[in-house]
Amino acid sequence: MFTIIIPTHDRPVLLQRTLESLIAQTCQDFKIVIVSDSATYIPPYNHLAHFSGRFDYVLRCSGRPGPAPSRDMGQAIATGDYIIFLDDDDTFMPDHLAKLKARLDQGDRPELLFCDLQVQFENRAVTPPEPQGPTHKVSIADATDDSVYIRNRIPNSCIAYRRDVLDGVTNNPDMVIYEDWDFLLSVLQKGCTLTHVATDGVVIHKTPADAPENMRRGNSNEELVVKVMMELYIRHPARNMETRLARQALLASANLHFDLSHF
Repeated sequence: MFTIIIPTHDRPVLLQRTLESLIAQTCQDFKIVIVSDSATYIPPYNHLAHFSGRFDYVLRCSGRPGPAPSRDMGQAIATGDYIIFLDDDDTFMPDHLAKLKARLDQGDRPELLFCDLQVQFENRAVTPPEPQGPTHKVSIADATDDSVYIRNRIPNSCIAYRRDVLDGVTNNPDMVIYEDWDFLLSVLQKGCTLTHVATDGVVIHKTPADAPENMRRGNSNEELVVKVMMELYIRHPARNMETRLARQALLASANLHFDLSHF
């Protein structure tokens, strides 16, 4: 049913936590592809033993570090009907895949499934990471195809792609941030549509924006946000004038004024 692709880089403790969340899944109809761009630690064999015959652990020795080429390598060997790109610091609640499978068992085979999420802030200066405050539930049920053309609304770990819609779509290895948004927009440009599943089984683990330990790249490259957004607006033209004007209004709210009537 599912192939779960996990790109990882020098975060063995976080990767093990991610795998523990997969071991706990009530639906085990999945295969795992882990692509590591570093050989500085021993693979988590004790965890992988739970997936005998259902995992590939790939050491990527070429290309620059980063998740984009690792996701592409994982996608190239994926065999499941649906592909999920799970970040190595995120986790699934135990019934997450079961709820996705129940939706798919309805028989209409949506092109893109997406779900709600939970956000847990944590202190990664200690091992294992220590939660900071309660988990916050976040609904993105109102996300539409057009709204994704305006803002990066759906975390990568919250999307299940039907495998055939990914034909010819790859990640851009030159992007420092938003390569997952660029990837999703490339799929939507093929005419695919999003289908929401009412579950919040994805847990996005974050450090505070100013924390130096294992910061997400989005936190450490804030100065690139507007530049990359503009590049994506040009690369992925909006489907209608309403969306183009909404893009323009979003930039204007940050006191940035551009004529986006053609993008």
